[in-house]
Amino acid sequence: MAVKFYQCKECKKNYRETTGTPLYRIQIKDKWQRYLDLMERGFPIKKIAEELDISIQTSFDWRHKIISSLEQFIPKELRSTVECDEIEFSLSNKGDRNLKRKARKRGNDFIREDKGISTVQVITAIERETGDKFFKVVETKSLTKEQIEIALEGKLAKGTTLITDKHNSYKSYMEDHQDINHKRLLAKDHVDKKDKSIHLQNINNVHSQVRDFIRPFNGVSSKYLQNYLNWYANQNHVNSHKETLKS
Repeated sequence: MAVKFYQCKECKKNYRETTGTPLYRIQIKDKWQRYLDLMERGFPIKKIAEELDISIQTSFDWRHKIISSLEQFIPKELRSTVECDEIEFSLSNKGDRNLKRKARKRGNDFIREDKGISTVQVITAIERETGDKFFKVVETKSLTKEQIEIALEGKLAKGTTLITDKHNSYKSYMEDHQDINHKRLLAKDHVDKKDKSIHLQNINNVHSQVRDFIRPFNGVSSKYLQNYLNWYANQNHVNSHKETLKS
């Protein structure tokens, strides 16, 4: 595949047609479409490397070029009715050769009994009307108002109704955001007993789907978790907006 080069009229710098895309700096572009197909079908990095006769490192690099580029597709703003909650993962240093502790077996499930394991919280927000999803990874054992503030900064439109559990950090966060309506329910309740519209059922379903999505990767390093969550959100959005065309 021939790659065209261009020159900026203002700064006179040269650039390729692939500059700014996941294809940039990839040298074996004839295998790119096949790679995307295998990746979408859930093939692991090693298996894709075997199928395309490329190195495992190249297969790894290509995957992360793709999923890191998906950040640009996350929703800029959520509005109307938004459910918000967090999901917890154990902190993973998978791939880090300079660990200061004994390596653990791979896995994603958080083990509360192991006091030595640090955690990451994933703040999740879902717009009910569109199904748009936003994820933000926070390395912490206990969520704070400040972390929620950073995660949701600029994400909620004025007049939005935000539904959360009764975690005190969400209550404190909302005290500084009077232009947003806040509705709360007990975490153990699936639906508020007085108002059936107050629930976190959508977000609970998504958290279950996220765990199912992450599990086949046999443990995702925490430093890459945000990229994988963006991949899930993008894939979910595309699948929910597909139309079957009649032949």
